Amino acid sequence: MFHKVGEMSLRHVILGFVEMMPLSGYDLKTMFDSSVRFYWSATHTQIYRTLDRMAKEGLVTFKVVQQTERPSKKVYSITEEGRKDLREWLECSFGLPILHHPLLVRLAWCDRLENSQIEALLHDYIRQLRQQIGLYQTDNQSQVEAFARTEREGFLWQMILESGIRFYQGELAWAEGALAGLGRFSDDEGEP
Repeated sequence: MFHKVGEMSLRHVILGFVEMMPLSGYDLKTMFDSSVRFYWSATHTQIYRTLDRMAKEGLVTFKVVQQTERPSKKVYSITEEGRKDLREWLECSFGLPILHHPLLVRLAWCDRLENSQIEALLHDYIRQLRQQIGLYQTDNQSQVEAFARTEREGFLWQMILESGIRFYQGELAWAEGALAGLGRFSDDEGEP
């Protein structure tokens, strides 16, 4: 299967998870929410739709597991074709991440607002960044230790965690600098 440079899809994340262990759609959503949610997210609907497509393509198989207190569930496992697809994707070169930054887009036109309004946006962003850094530093460390199958995998996951922390710390330093620099301007310097 051919992968474009930089292509990443939900199916590759799912293949990585089900390659670790057989999982239901619900289990996959839990894995997303407890591990990769900081750099890749998915809804239940996206996961189930992708799993159906992957089963039709022969990348995963499933068995139906009967439950006493709940409806039956499908537990998915990776196939040899799925392992091959995952391996090909892992070996592909990749490009830089695509940046979609809502605050930066908004700041491009914020000169029309008063300083206090821009400061409020920056303060809110700083609050969110501090919260995200706190989550990275507490929640994810235990996840790395719990799920790593090998020492090398643990190291790689630790590096991913560190990347996230450094990214948000860089954003925090930038936002605090923007907030401090905004104080040099008066409101009458805004809107032309």
